[in-house]
Amino acid sequence: MLWLAGYLEKFKVMARKKQKQKKKKSAASRAKRASPAKRASPAKRASPARFYRSIGDKGWNNSDYFTYSSSSPAFRRWLLAELGDRPREILSVGCGNGELESYLIDEGHRLTGLDPAHPMLKRAARNGLKRGVGGDARALPFAEASFDIVIFPESIGHVPLPEVFAEARRVLKKRGALIVTTYASHVGVHSHYRKYRFADLARAAEAAGLAVEAQRYLAAKRNSIDDAPSDAKATLLYFLAGAEATKAASAKTPRARLGKA
Repeated sequence: MLWLAGYLEKFKVMARKKQKQKKKKSAASRAKRASPAKRASPAKRASPARFYRSIGDKGWNNSDYFTYSSSSPAFRRWLLAELGDRPREILSVGCGNGELESYLIDEGHRLTGLDPAHPMLKRAARNGLKRGVGGDARALPFAEASFDIVIFPESIGHVPLPEVFAEARRVLKKRGALIVTTYASHVGVHSHYRKYRFADLARAAEAAGLAVEAQRYLAAKRNSIDDAPSDAKATLLYFLAGAEATKAASAKTPRARLGKA
């Protein structure tokens, strides 16, 4: 019966190997689902322009990536509450397919979206963004003091901070606010996306003449969003800076900054 004992031992070894492989695949699958920017193929990493054209043509759902502004209703509701009740004139830089922008329009705000990818602007128009403009964040095609709020919704990692913050300051009204959301350090992103930290954002804002008013870690999911104690526990970073220091700025929200007419 030695041959039978040997066969059973071999069968057990093979079963253990299969179980380990199954656990590895399961862990990889969970990590992939948890990340707003899943690992892309080498071809996609080598061609960001092609990647964004593809997103514009097919949408985020058919890509290896997503953004909270496009896929999280909870985040959109949270940001709406931060903006306050009065309608605002808002510029969204890197508006993409316009999911966030169309939502804010439906809630009464006046939105202008800027994006260098024309396929994305076409899709944004179909989603309800009527004022979509092709352009470069380093040279905004708008007059001075045009907007109450300038938002970079998870788009800041694609642009150089000094130039774009200076341009944002130029087009903001006197009591205007700059809002940036970007990813926590441990969250996977496209290889061309630079993860700026709060210190980077603060330096660039102050150099542009903006006053830093809020820096918050957020644990964002599709259907929930909460403040997080640290970068390690967060998925998003929220940054707010004002065009002019105000007494209301101590409340740390655009609602307080823009509360007066």
